Amino acid sequence: MLIRLQSDERYWRVQYPQRMESVRFHNGATAFDFADALAREHHARTGEAIAVRVEVGDAHVDTTRYGG
Repeated sequence: MLIRLQSDERYWRVQYPQRMESVRFHNGATAFDFADALAREHHARTGEAIAVRVEVGDAHVDTTRYGG
């Protein structure tokens, strides 16, 4: 599973596959902390592998991974 942290012009948004809508933040560090906490909680609850990907424009980097 992959949680995506995407940068737009005015905000950062976290897209979690189990939620229909993304969650928006004005601060990138706060958005990352939220995404990382979601990933840790998901892995602890399900045991499934999960990663956080930060996307800015056409570039991306997988920053953290829990499990597998």
